[in-house]
Order: sequence, then structure tokens, then C-alpha cells
Amino acid sequence: MATHSPIACLSKAALFTDLPTELKEEIVSISTHRQKFGKGSIIRRPLDGKDGMIVIDQGKAKVYNLSKDGKEVVLGVLNKGDIEGQQHLFKQSKNENYIEALEDTWVCSIKRNDFQDLLQKTPDLSLNLLNNFGEKLVAIERNSVLRNTLDAKKRIMFYLNDLANKSGSNEVELQLKKKDLASYLGITPETFSRKLKELEKDGKIKVNKRKIQILDNKKAQL
Repeated sequence: MATHSPIACLSKAALFTDLPTELKEEIVSISTHRQKFGKGSIIRRPLDGKDGMIVIDQGKAKVYNLSKDGKEVVLGVLNKGDIEGQQHLFKQSKNENYIEALEDTWVCSIKRNDFQDLLQKTPDLSLNLLNNFGEKLVAIERNSVLRNTLDAKKRIMFYLNDLANKSGSNEVELQLKKKDLASYLGITPETFSRKLKELEKDGKIKVNKRKIQILDNKKAQL
């Protein structure tokens, strides 16, 4: 089994990815790592008082709730590296979902109260997270404009140019799966793949699996 890195584990959460290492270490100090749940064990259940965020470090779990007649309704599957409950770190809520281990599963977690206490004691963490949220709001607004004003091919090209401008390189690597990126851009996976091929045929890009070289990188503007 590979050596577990608490910092790398928490960095999987988009909330913490861009934080300085010293602040990640502060969060590690209030987190629990590699708690084992056997196959069939309930990791979370409604009203169990375990509000907060979990990371699937190893294994697999399903998220489900129960209908009024007691029927199980599966909402999704969590695999290694998946995050659940980031929002619960900020807002206390009654979680109505169950999370059950589908195989032996190791989980890392942060409790809401511990996280809230840390925010009060660490102003730098609060400020960094606030700036992080601000950047995400700007990204959401930009993406909204993309969805409403550009056709599919232009949306993809704008997105790629934006990545290139931020990284300072004409070669970018897609961090999201194509189906997730298509959803983000407001198009179908089929349209995304088709338009990507058209852009390559047009000489705008060169695709090598998840890496894309941008041959016509004009600064993205709306």
C-alpha cells in the first residue's frame, strides 16, 4: 500500500487545492486520516452528527437515500480521490443521504465544528478561502457568458485559450474528464468530441490524448 500523504489527500478537495502548504498543514492538524470501513459498513447516515467533508482515500462507496416507502435510491458512487460534503464545512445541514462502503474503504475526514474553530483562529486561512471563492465566482460568471453567447466550437476554443493564458504555455492538459468538461461548457460529450476534432482539422489545436497544443493562441476575450 502506498504511503499516505495527508496534505496530498486534502489537496484533492478543490476548496484546498490552491492554499499555501503552511495552511494545508493547519487543516491536516484537525483532520482524521485513513479510517477503515469494511464492505457494507455505513460511513455516513442521516442525523448521525458527522457533518463535514470526507475524502475516499482508497476503496469505493455508494451514496443513496431512502424513498418514503423505504426503497433505496442510489445517487452516485464515490471512488478513490472523490470528495463528499465540502459544503457542510460552512453550513450546518441535516444530511439526508447514506454513504455505504462497497468494498473495504479508507476515509479521511474533517468535522465542521473543528473547521469552523480553525477559521476563527487562523485569519490567513479565512482570507485565502474568501479569495478562492471570489475567483470561482468570476469563473462561474465567465462560464455563464460562454454558455449564452458563443457556439460550441468557440466555447471550447475560448476555454483552451483561457487555460493557456493562465498557465503561460501553449500546451495544456485537461484536468476534467471529457464528459465533465462538456457538462461544464454546456454541451454534450458527443458535441465536445466532434468540435475538438474540427478544431484540430482547422489547424487551431493538436490533440495528444489529454494534452492539447494550441496552435492559434490569441488572448481570450469576451
